[in-house]
Amino acid sequence: MNRKLISLLIVVLSLFELCTPLGADASGAGSGDVNSDGLIDAMDASFVLSHYSAVSTGGSGTLSASQIKSGDVNFDGLTDSSDASYILTYYAAVSTGSKLTLGDMRIAQADSSDTYITSVYSNTYALYCVEDDQLISYHDIHRRVSPASFTKLLTASVALKYVDPGAVVTVGSELSYVLPYSSVCLLARGHRLTMYDLLTGMLMASGNDAAYSVAVTTARVASGNWGLSDKDAVAYFCRLMNEQAAEIGMTESCFVNPDGYDASGQYTTSADMIKLARYAITVPQIRTIASTAQKRVTIASGQVFNWKNSNLLLSTGSGYYRSDAFGLKTGTTEDSGTCLISAFNRNGKTYINVVSGCTSDGLRYDLTIRIIDTYT
Repeated sequence: MNRKLISLLIVVLSLFELCTPLGADASGAGSGDVNSDGLIDAMDASFVLSHYSAVSTGGSGTLSASQIKSGDVNFDGLTDSSDASYILTYYAAVSTGSKLTLGDMRIAQADSSDTYITSVYSNTYALYCVEDDQLISYHDIHRRVSPASFTKLLTASVALKYVDPGAVVTVGSELSYVLPYSSVCLLARGHRLTMYDLLTGMLMASGNDAAYSVAVTTARVASGNWGLSDKDAVAYFCRLMNEQAAEIGMTESCFVNPDGYDASGQYTTSADMIKLARYAITVPQIRTIASTAQKRVTIASGQVFNWKNSNLLLSTGSGYYRSDAFGLKTGTTEDSGTCLISAFNRNGKTYINVVSGCTSDGLRYDLTIRIIDTYT
């Protein structure tokens, strides 16, 4: 970049009076708060540009080691004009009311680059660190794919927004919506169980039957209309799903059913699944259920279920078991292939990994383990 242009930019940036509150995620490496004033704004971009100007002309730079680290918001090992551009873009967005994080912006701007794993193994994948708000490795994360049973994380999130986990639900005629070859947790009409137990069957055993009972119950509670037909309740719930998705920053998804079964007009991306998983692990009930390998449940109407988590990373008897894994959700449909959202606590940090489009059940675990072990 021309030095005179850099100097001009610095002068212009210093005139900005608006500033952006520093989010809870913005601390430490790549935080963007270069001058440590608790804000991410044009002044931070000015600091970065001043440093870059000095370094690019043979000088020693104007930032300390910690400031250089904070200014490297795109995590490319440099603190330069590209980082200043990221900061300014972020600043412009949040100044107009956007709630995105720097990590969200990096995800949105990620191209189809693949730093290690190729599409031979998966049509799309992403590895993300929660604490650093950093997209570490990825491939084709904006490619539209079927959400499969990843959808159930959103279904659970919506349900817990409107229905008390202890509320007792009666399973009814909504089971007719469960399509052939669906994964089920073996519910039957007349079964009575708490919403928490219903979510357990849905998330652990990936029960599509449970997903529809969750959906119609939540819709009737949220609408205040217990006379809603099953059809209208499912449609109402899907509107709530898409509203919730938008609230947590999912801009590349559309949902038309609560179980993730392949359907026209239903799609997502790995970029959006990272955002969904990042939200889901902050919901205590979802995090607890998704991290449980096996559970014996006696429901309110007396029936007993032994539900096993479909995620083999949690099973001690599995060759894929990992002690540092704590979830999150499997998925398999004809359109999506075999998929897995996994979450790990490793080296004091939380990692979320998404793989989609694998050709076998084992491959999704092999690929997940290969990615997490390579990059963390």
